Amino acid sequence: MALLIGTDAGLYRVDDVPFDRPDAEQVLDCGIVTAVKTFDAFEGVFVASTEGAYRSGDGGHTWEDLEVPLGDRFWHAGQSEVWSILGTEDALYAGTNDPYIFRSTDGGDTWAECKGFRDIPSRGHWESPIDPHYARLRALENVPGRPDQLIAGVEAGGIHVSDDGGQTWDDRRDTIVDDIHQILPITEDVWLAATGYLDHNLENLGLGHAVAEGGLHRTTDGGESWTRIDQGNDFSYIRRVFIHDGTVIFCGGEEAPPAWREDDHEVALFESTNFGRDWERVEFPGEPHEVIETWAVHDGDVVCGSGLFDVPEPRDDVEGRLMRRTEDGAYETVGRLEANVSRIEPV
Repeated sequence: MALLIGTDAGLYRVDDVPFDRPDAEQVLDCGIVTAVKTFDAFEGVFVASTEGAYRSGDGGHTWEDLEVPLGDRFWHAGQSEVWSILGTEDALYAGTNDPYIFRSTDGGDTWAECKGFRDIPSRGHWESPIDPHYARLRALENVPGRPDQLIAGVEAGGIHVSDDGGQTWDDRRDTIVDDIHQILPITEDVWLAATGYLDHNLENLGLGHAVAEGGLHRTTDGGESWTRIDQGNDFSYIRRVFIHDGTVIFCGGEEAPPAWREDDHEVALFESTNFGRDWERVEFPGEPHEVIETWAVHDGDVVCGSGLFDVPEPRDDVEGRLMRRTEDGAYETVGRLEANVSRIEPV
């Protein structure tokens, strides 16, 4: 089975793992890849990136631009940054910077803005580490068993829920104010959220509405309330969480990305076999600096990708890495790329 590998320098395809560096073919030059996904209701595979959204119907060999609208980001000239993409039974959705949500009911041929997302009361407090007026819609998910219920996670601006396919939204920022990186719905009411926080120095400048504490959070009431399940964890800046055969897995950093390039900064990988009651730290290639950003199951094996993301002046000694989790729970390197590995998807 082939594997699509999203990086900070476009999308690559390999026929199998392990692979050697020359075996990785760049199939899409699209800037930073922010999502690679397949959906039951749609044929093909979809990619979101800082240069737009794309679809492939031939396993990732060729791609068509879905031409997600730019919106009215007047300070940002000529580039559509798509940070999330979702396919439900009825529509395709794309989440962009600012952020906006666009909806297509004809498979991506045309798009209309879900303008109700602009009416969320806490919108004026959303921000990002790059620009206080430049929030991103990092996460866009569908609730299992509820085809019209959508979850949106804003970096940084909390989690918000729609019960009518994106027309209107319930402002849930007060329930979780952290920097939202990922939402993982498990059942109708049980979801996980991987979070970080803005640089704490922003608080001294009167900014930092989403300073918070980061960590891995769980809701059991459909987002009405959240509980942090990695209490006491010093590695609380978390990009993604993954579940496989009852094991919950996440990787976290001690601080926000500006500190990741420093020699004294560390990251750690944790696993839990009892849904977060206890955590075990696990060794992995790339310690102590590389952050694992993405997981998938490829030919029955858990694979994951790492790098050093959103770091000013990246380290020369850190490249993108693809790893495989062995049957005994160890991690081994199965491929390297020059750029950070941010997303992976079997095809």
